[in-house]
Amino acid sequence: MRRSFFLFLITALVVFGVYRYWKLTHDRPGFRRTTERYTPATAPKLDLKDVQVLAALDSEYTRLVEAVVPSVVSITTSGTVIVPRQIIDPFELFFPGRRPRTAIEQQRASLGSGVIVSREGHVLTNHHVIAGMDKFVVTLTDGRNEPAQLLGSDELTDIAVLKINAGNLEPLPFGDSDAVRVGQMVFAIGNPFGLQESVTQGIISAKGRRAMRDSGAEFLQTDVAVNQGNSGGPLINLRGEIVGINSAIYSTSKEGTWLGISFAIPANNARRTLESLLKSGRVVRGYLGVVMSDLSRENARALGLRDTAGVMIADVMPGSPAERAGLKPGDVVRTFNGRAVADSLAMRSRLAESDIDADVELSVVRGGQQLTLHAKIAEAPLVQR
Repeated sequence: MRRSFFLFLITALVVFGVYRYWKLTHDRPGFRRTTERYTPATAPKLDLKDVQVLAALDSEYTRLVEAVVPSVVSITTSGTVIVPRQIIDPFELFFPGRRPRTAIEQQRASLGSGVIVSREGHVLTNHHVIAGMDKFVVTLTDGRNEPAQLLGSDELTDIAVLKINAGNLEPLPFGDSDAVRVGQMVFAIGNPFGLQESVTQGIISAKGRRAMRDSGAEFLQTDVAVNQGNSGGPLINLRGEIVGINSAIYSTSKEGTWLGISFAIPANNARRTLESLLKSGRVVRGYLGVVMSDLSRENARALGLRDTAGVMIADVMPGSPAERAGLKPGDVVRTFNGRAVADSLAMRSRLAESDIDADVELSVVRGGQQLTLHAKIAEAPLVQR
């Protein structure tokens, strides 16, 4: 009798457990006892023939990106930096034979972008990508990791040149950044946040921007999305030409997040720096041989000028291109090769953009008279230190 009771109790518990499981699973939210009818769309809303212009744009964008992406690389840099010690070992203070170490060595690594500019393996990137580093690895789009040698770097233009020994390389050509127009469509390709081969698109927002005044250079401003890791990557036009090297952004956050304003080094400046580094091992800069200053309102008024655009020549170096061209102290240079000169920084930018031995035309105001002078740009003399 007792055995039958236990068997009945066990059977009842099993049945109850099965019932509770069924209730819990079938009564839970989202469970349906019957099949829900589902009829998906079977065709797109529009045929490509109905949006031929958009379809053509979509196809052309893809062709452009496929053509240029293999020339863009990711750059991993590493190096040893010396940092102050925050904690001093007390044993180093009390044992006379041991000197306390006030600094220690630490390994540092960073990511950047670059672009192949020759079949021999020359890679263009930013100076700030490689600054302070001693080891460089270039990652190609086909997955190859190639050690790179630093051939030269220029802090003023923020351009550096690396070299890899690899085959089957497709370099990108340089475009004429002077011919770039505001509103022109451009693409940025790079390695933002370590996301290789990222492509963003926008327009040229402005030319002649001074994103970093200390650099003495003027930049192309774009609204192309550029973030950490994009530095050194190319800014591309619709022909697949390099019109700029992405270098900086405007940001109000500590993290340096993109806010819709990016800056690129004009391709003409980057090309001249590249060629100078490869030819001379250093950057050869243009030289006119003048001491100049910005034009004040008082000086402009005294000279009969309506505005302060231009630079005043304070002194002319003996035997310089400026002296041979006929420039004199007190002259005001208003244009350089047909381009307006706003101030001394703009004048330095015009000189930096000029090739050695180039003939340039200067529009000058002297004693209220408009003059046109011609000068031949020379190589800047080396500064003795």
